[in-house]
Amino acid sequence: MKNAWIVSFIRIPLLISVLLVLFVLFKLFGLELPFPFLPDLSTIYFTVVNVLCYFFLKRVLNKEGRSFNELIGFRRELLGKDILFGFLWLFVLYIPFVIAVIATMFLLYGVDFVDHFQTVFAGDIEGAAFSRPRWLMWSAAVVSLIFPFLNAPIEELMYRGYAQTVFRKYYSKLWVAILIPSIGFALQHIMLAASVQGAFIYAVAFFVWGAGSGLIYYKQKRLFPLIVCHFIVNIAFSVFPIIFLVFNIY
Repeated sequence: MKNAWIVSFIRIPLLISVLLVLFVLFKLFGLELPFPFLPDLSTIYFTVVNVLCYFFLKRVLNKEGRSFNELIGFRRELLGKDILFGFLWLFVLYIPFVIAVIATMFLLYGVDFVDHFQTVFAGDIEGAAFSRPRWLMWSAAVVSLIFPFLNAPIEELMYRGYAQTVFRKYYSKLWVAILIPSIGFALQHIMLAASVQGAFIYAVAFFVWGAGSGLIYYKQKRLFPLIVCHFIVNIAFSVFPIIFLVFNIY
């Protein structure tokens, strides 16, 4: 039970710590950054945390006599079906995710919420503008190529494969087992936000996504299709730093 709580929430302090270290390093290089909102560089500190979480979870599983393969549930003969399920779950989860974003925007801004999308999701561009050196954008682009291959499996293993499974054994109510990891999953995503408002909206929307993923995992009893779904989302997200680099948007 203790490990399940740690796994559910350890990524948040780790992300903050790595972001602080990067911020100090950037300062040493003479870069003025709009701390803590650095969404276009988030693949860098998320990847560092993913590596740390891999070794942490591996240690936890080894102590319990379990393995990553056991949690992932990969079966070669089901690969094609799992990929199709991944696309299906992407569609299923995307609908409530978008509804959550729009509903939260409406609660914050009322009927004029459409006029605030840039402020919420891009931040104060003029006030927070800073020059990103080309080496930094190249670093983000290279890390972005690695990011989906680490982030998708690590997050699904931690929140659904491990934490939810353990909580389900200890709590009689399914919603509790899904709720706790979903909160941790949601809170870590505020690190992707470009503004305070965006952080709040991300927390709500990714909680909905996490709860939906938890329910799917409980029903399907297999994690690999959700990893495929998560991988597709991460691929789309990680493409942006490369686009910024190619078109000199930095």
